[in-house]
Amino acid sequence: KYAIDQGICENSDVGLKVETLGGIRTVIPRMRDNEVIGAQVAMGLPYFRPEEIPVVIDAVLGEQVQDALVNYPINVGDTSLKLSFVSMGNPHAVAFIDSPVDQFPLHDIGPQIEHNPMFPNRTNFEIVNIIQKGQLQARVWERGSGETLACGTGASAIAVVGNLLGITDHDVAIRLPGGIVKVT
Repeated sequence: KYAIDQGICENSDVGLKVETLGGIRTVIPRMRDNEVIGAQVAMGLPYFRPEEIPVVIDAVLGEQVQDALVNYPINVGDTSLKLSFVSMGNPHAVAFIDSPVDQFPLHDIGPQIEHNPMFPNRTNFEIVNIIQKGQLQARVWERGSGETLACGTGASAIAVVGNLLGITDHDVAIRLPGGIVKVT
């Protein structure tokens, strides 16, 4: 949006190529009345094998769903979580919780998950509530940055794990503090 609004690049139906640490991504702007109202990005394939994430764990403790390890139990202080692991080009640990995400002590728990020795390259950490089948609410602790308003790979990781767990179908809207991200 910024690049098009500032004339740095032109609107293109074939999209803009953006180089990221996860590879080159094509961003297709979505326009209405010559105004950028959104963007579509193919985020790449998820990776599930522990060495691809990377995560060093005792796989016996979690559940195997397709190729993914989900609901891995972990205690951080007095907080018990079940983490599901995925890489979207960067590592993610996703936890679906029953208590409201707005009340979760993310600033205390997030750094402890990020720096847990099971993650040799640290990890991003997402906490998620189920609103209904196609709607989730989440907060993201991004490694090296802290809590963020939104995260594309985080939203993608949430959608992938939600689908694996049967919580969502293929289309899901994820409400983050910075707005809604729709993932297919």
